[in-house]
Amino acid sequence: MNTNERLAVGLGLALLVSCAALAQTTAPAADNDAPPPRLRSSDGIEYLNGGAGEEARAAIDAQRGAFPLRLVFSMASGEYVVADHVDVRGSNGKVLGVDNAGPMLLVRLPPGDYTVDASYGGRNEQRQVRLARGSTTVNLRWPDEAKTR
Repeated sequence: MNTNERLAVGLGLALLVSCAALAQTTAPAADNDAPPPRLRSSDGIEYLNGGAGEEARAAIDAQRGAFPLRLVFSMASGEYVVADHVDVRGSNGKVLGVDNAGPMLLVRLPPGDYTVDASYGGRNEQRQVRLARGSTTVNLRWPDEAKTR
């Protein structure tokens, strides 16, 4: 291999390595791909649903003071999950139903007693919740063997 060929191969390798390094530093993080949480309403009940990435969870958490009920869905190991379905019931029946809920769900409800039913991987979790002043957090955790995704 003569000097010109070695120079061409060396420049080609340097260009390849530089492009690979540049691609790694400019690729978007998975957290950035998640859409920002959007306020939704169902039968007059407002809620925020999401938190698939760290930034989305932070955006939702920043608004938790405006929502009396904060639901967090996870496995026993701590890994966040999206519940298949969540129902919130008050004394007069169902007030909210959300498919693909979480891993965080903030709900704006008046003070009172509620029942939260959530399902994931064919298993149900139920909690009784009393909302008064401030924000109440309810953690719903499923055993690790319930993981379906």
